[in-house]
Amino acid sequence: MQNERERAKERVEAWWRGELLDRPVVQLTAPAADGVPYDGPDTDDLHAWWTDPAFVIPREVHRLRNTFFGGEAFPVMFPVSGRIVAMLARYLGAPNRYVDKETTWSGHVIDNWATRPTFAFDESNEWWRASRTLLEAGSAAIDESGHEWYLGNPDLNGPTEVLAGLRGREEFAVDFYDEPDAIAPALREINTAWYHAWCAVTAITERHGGYFTFMRVWAERPAVDLQSDVSGLISNEMFVEHLLPAIKAQTNMVERTIFHLDGPDALRHLDTLLALPNLDAIQWVQGAGAPPAGEWIDVMKRIRAGGKSLYVYCEPEEVIPIFDQMDPAGVMLVAECASEEEARGILERLG
Repeated sequence: MQNERERAKERVEAWWRGELLDRPVVQLTAPAADGVPYDGPDTDDLHAWWTDPAFVIPREVHRLRNTFFGGEAFPVMFPVSGRIVAMLARYLGAPNRYVDKETTWSGHVIDNWATRPTFAFDESNEWWRASRTLLEAGSAAIDESGHEWYLGNPDLNGPTEVLAGLRGREEFAVDFYDEPDAIAPALREINTAWYHAWCAVTAITERHGGYFTFMRVWAERPAVDLQSDVSGLISNEMFVEHLLPAIKAQTNMVERTIFHLDGPDALRHLDTLLALPNLDAIQWVQGAGAPPAGEWIDVMKRIRAGGKSLYVYCEPEEVIPIFDQMDPAGVMLVAECASEEEARGILERLG
């Protein structure tokens, strides 16, 4: 297992460089063949369910023990659930709303730009304290497990996306016309807060070797995901003027960066992103209701031709056909398989 894991790391390192080591790079997960149902502690208290280590950590340990991780899929614990999207917004004072055990959302805090709060990472913030407690508990659980498990960062999300949430997406889209001068100062504050928050969480998660975002891509050097889904609502000219400076600044803050490019409306910004010298990789997501991943080969080839490594979710049955149509160097495909047998069969075909 140790040799397999080290080889997987070497393959992913080659992927970051846009290279191919021996075989195509894949993350394949599936229910473990010997998996058992979860029967650990549960609660109807949604706040406790999401934030109390007594409920969160046993769920995460069970998931890791009952999942098959194939290829370049690594067993990563996420004590701060990725379903708490844009956690940074909560660190900056946004109210949290629990919907159920699958969904949360955060509220707005900017009703008027003239009276908006100043945005800064505050270690006394209740959500940061809860996150730190969860991360420390996860770290301790990994130490106690005796397994080579890893610890993943919360989904801080991108500063431009966080600002859109703090303002409200519809209101923010109008602000590009009505309040354009208010956007840059707020983004500079949030970018600084984002970096401080990233440093704080990474100081805990890096103890277990490597760096992981919600995409679960191992990195030997500090790495982070970048996002700006709200950019799909605006023209490329507006994107370049108002949002790109913050994104470019992020690529200079952390050694390795991968941009989450979400949906056909975001494709208008692809050439702009490909021109960023310190952006290493792009995740292409075709979006809800769009054709499956295998029908976007032209976009995938465009990303690779632009010099960026490529990360794509696809269905298990698409893995081999996609690789058959592309040079696999610098390409990572990710699929959730129905069974361990299916995942192992794909790996066998890849060589």
